[in-house]
Amino acid sequence: MRAVIFAALMLALIPVAHAQDDASARSDASVKRAKACIAATEGKRLTDAEFRSYMAACLASTNAPEDLFDSKRAIERRCNAIANDRQLTAESRVTFMESCRRKGG
Repeated sequence: MRAVIFAALMLALIPVAHAQDDASARSDASVKRAKACIAATEGKRLTDAEFRSYMAACLASTNAPEDLFDSKRAIERRCNAIANDRQLTAESRVTFMESCRRKGG
């Protein structure tokens, strides 16, 4: 009788063990991704807000961490192109450009 109960208990725990293995593999991948994102920020002299913003984007992205850094010039060009397409002028353009620069284009 004990052997039957033990066997039933073991069969019930097998899916739990597999779920823990999957969670552990995802956790390992997340840790590796976070370390790669942090390594990409070395020497970039980011402010705290820029670092947090970059890390959020990096962890959510599937691109290589180094590919997420845009030069300020590229961001400015992209924001200007959007503002030109929308035909923004005066105060509305200034407001848009400030928010666009903060968001990174």
